Amino acid sequence: MEFFDTKNYEFNTESKDGIYIIHGFTNTTYETRDLAKYLGEQGFYTKAINLPGHGTTPEDCNRTKFTDWIEFTEQGVAEMSSRCDNVFVIGISMGSDLALHLSSVFPLNAAVFASTVLEFKEYFSTRILTPLFHRIVPFREKKLSYPKAIRDKLNYFGYNVWPMSAVNEMRKLTNKVKKELPKIKCPALVIHSTKDILSLQSNISLVYDNISSEIKEKFIVHQANHNLFINNPDQEQIFQKINSFFNQFQRN
Repeated sequence: MEFFDTKNYEFNTESKDGIYIIHGFTNTTYETRDLAKYLGEQGFYTKAINLPGHGTTPEDCNRTKFTDWIEFTEQGVAEMSSRCDNVFVIGISMGSDLALHLSSVFPLNAAVFASTVLEFKEYFSTRILTPLFHRIVPFREKKLSYPKAIRDKLNYFGYNVWPMSAVNEMRKLTNKVKKELPKIKCPALVIHSTKDILSLQSNISLVYDNISSEIKEKFIVHQANHNLFINNPDQEQIFQKINSFFNQFQRN
């Protein structure tokens, strides 16, 4: 089975309650389409898109800059804001980083930050080695990021390698977003799994403790892995929680 999707998705386009959904680094809308469909069925207009450099090739991803991801998602939310009365954002993994940025610059009704990666598990590799060697070693197998005991049993979504120049761009994005956290004031739902082996648990408090939202909530699950929105034992309750959270903040 191929865990890859080149298509963009829109559901329930007549609704004036819009949700902009952003997938994770090197992933595709394979990760977000089920959530987009579910929330569309609940009455929201949903849009799940592939970021620049995603849904194409690892080489293409290595040519993108973090500013490309920012500009692309800012344009997407601006367009949604022009047609909707209420606008919400959901991001997962690097998509959560982008959702945090968007929440710092747009007057959103509410936002969901899932499996956020602002601090890296492989700190020395990502923060020290990658800036120095990403042009010399352009790709790294994804499975090397996981313990040997499980790496051959896992499904690898999107690309099966890490495009290292793009990893360096993600590093730059995290540096920017961490400085923007105090600017975030919209209602926020922070979702994470205790079984996430890619994103450090410390990312939960890093986000929750540093955003300025008066209304904020943590939702911790215990069976899903990093890819919270893809079929897993916690998926139904995650989807329902997001729906009920957003329903509180529809102003019209």
